[in-house]
Amino acid sequence: TNIACIKYWGKADVKYNTPINSSVSVTLDQADLKAVTTAAASKSFVKDRLWLNGVEEEGASESKRFRACVDGVKALAQDRKDGSLKQDEWKDLNIHISSYNTFP
Repeated sequence: TNIACIKYWGKADVKYNTPINSSVSVTLDQADLKAVTTAAASKSFVKDRLWLNGVEEEGASESKRFRACVDGVKALAQDRKDGSLKQDEWKDLNIHISSYNTFP
C-alpha cells in the first residue's frame, strides 16, 4: 500500500516533465497493515461493549455511531441455520466487539 503524503498536482514544465511540487509517499507492507475484528453476541452479556487495541471504550454502548452500527447489524441478522436463534431474537442479544489495528 502506498500512501501519498504530498500529492502530485501537475507539471511545472511539460518539456522537462517536472512536477509543480515535490511529492512524498510511504509504502507499507501489507503483512504488517491490518485490522482484526471479532464480534460475539450473547444473552448473558450485560450490555454492548467495544474494545479498541485491547482498551475498552467506555460509553460506547451509548455512542450514536456505535449504536447505528450494532443496531443495523441486528436489524439485518437472519435465523441461524442450526435453528438455535431466530431473526426476532437478535434484538435481545448484547454484542461484544474487539478490534485490533496495526495501522501506524
